Amino acid sequence: MSDYRQSCIILDKPSGISSNQALSKVKKKISQKKAGFSGTLDPLASGLLIIFFNKATKLCSYFLNADKSYEAIAKLGETSTTGDLDGDTLSTADVPNLKELDIKILEKKYTGIIKQTPPMYSALKHKGVRLYKYAREGINIDRPSRDIEIYSIKINIIDNNHLFIKVRCSKGTYIRTLVEQIGSDIGCGALVSKLVRTGINDVNISKSVSLENFLSSSEEDICNKYIINGDLLLSKTDTCILSELDKEQALKGNKVKIQNKPCELVRIYDEEKNFLGIGKINEESELLPKKILV
Repeated sequence: MSDYRQSCIILDKPSGISSNQALSKVKKKISQKKAGFSGTLDPLASGLLIIFFNKATKLCSYFLNADKSYEAIAKLGETSTTGDLDGDTLSTADVPNLKELDIKILEKKYTGIIKQTPPMYSALKHKGVRLYKYAREGINIDRPSRDIEIYSIKINIIDNNHLFIKVRCSKGTYIRTLVEQIGSDIGCGALVSKLVRTGINDVNISKSVSLENFLSSSEEDICNKYIINGDLLLSKTDTCILSELDKEQALKGNKVKIQNKPCELVRIYDEEKNFLGIGKINEESELLPKKILV
């Protein structure tokens, strides 16, 4: 049995299954009990799903709170209960001539900090219950709007009924809601007909393995090709190396005086280059351990 203590895989989840179903298939394939992933993808959506095993699951929250990148196709002239093709149709409308649509104005409106109300069909919880479970029972829960940030958005007209939308955004952004907002501005409504998550922070879908290829591979190939150590996902962040004495303190969660400059996120290693976890370095050049993985 291979060592998956600090490991993860960069998975390309296919459309048509839930994130939890993909996780279960991966766990069963390599006989791992403890695993988690970096943010739920809708069943209709495909794309980047980072799966963490054992100690590396402590990194889930960091990537859950990370910036994301998406590519979507919006179908104009229709809305649904879920905001995508999986839902029941709520309304239909004629689509205006898109040749008269000023794309630049739309892009400008949806760049920066905007308000969004999370959809009922989402994994958010109300009184410990996922919102989508209430939605399936026909129960509507009041959801306060919240600020999210769109760092960049590019909208292209595919034809008079479809738009291609490319977005880089903050955590908590719902692309289905964004598409609904854009459809409302155009005056005909819209829903998501295709959605792909292409990036989480610096991790790109080009580095991923399809679920099909993963499940059809031998364990030897999985270990050699697809399983990576969790610290490799943070390769662009600063590092610090601790002496044996400082390592003992850090593993206990105690702050450690070091020589590094202040930074919000740093990878922590010992003198033998073993990855210990992540932390923060404050203005006093003190390392504050956040997540210890050993």
